[in-house]
Amino acid sequence: MFFKLRFHLFIVFLISFLGYGCGISLRVYRPFPQEIAFDYVKKMDHIEIFVKDENRMKMGVYDGYFANPEGLPNEYGPLSYLIRKELSIRGNRFPLLLDRGGKIFIDEYQLVSLDRCSKNLSFVRMKARIQILGASEETFSFYDEIDSRVTNCYLTGSILTVVPLIWYVPYNGYRGNREDQLNQLGRNSLTEFFRKLELVSGFNQNSQVEPIPEPSPVKPKTTPTKQEPVDPKLKEIMDSL
Repeated sequence: MFFKLRFHLFIVFLISFLGYGCGISLRVYRPFPQEIAFDYVKKMDHIEIFVKDENRMKMGVYDGYFANPEGLPNEYGPLSYLIRKELSIRGNRFPLLLDRGGKIFIDEYQLVSLDRCSKNLSFVRMKARIQILGASEETFSFYDEIDSRVTNCYLTGSILTVVPLIWYVPYNGYRGNREDQLNQLGRNSLTEFFRKLELVSGFNQNSQVEPIPEPSPVKPKTTPTKQEPVDPKLKEIMDSL
């Protein structure tokens, strides 16, 4: 009797622990193929960066259905820091902004994983305004989402019975867990935003000078070792010319 009670308590604790979706970490940054090391983020007083309602400890939100929504801090820093970092280490991609100065207003940034038992909706929404000194204001709007069945209800059902577990584990690997979804959506939003900022700042990657390939050496024509006899009539015509 005591063993059954302990076993039931263990099952309830395990389901509750998994159901609350513990351990989700945000790792949002801009993926870049040739990342370079940097010492510090430069101070740029001529560039104003403002993120509306920014909370350093709440860049994303996870709603696990069984519990209240949980704020998730980004391990790489808040959004305003990520923007300043990008301008510091890749300033050559934002020539007009760094030369003239300007303002970047992030009017809205939502990175949310919304669990509703039968489905999970992870989405990112970003709206921004870019104002470079001497140029007109540019707007940026981005939305992306992942709609999946990666939910706490399906996870709990897979633990209780074996058949759903056979389906859930491959599906979870295909769609990615909620941490993967949030991080991917966050990186997508930053990638598109910085591409827009590069375009507004006058950076054109296609206009960069590419090395001109060296011309291949031309082989001299070989003269025939044996000449054919010239027709006498043709020789007379050529001499008359």
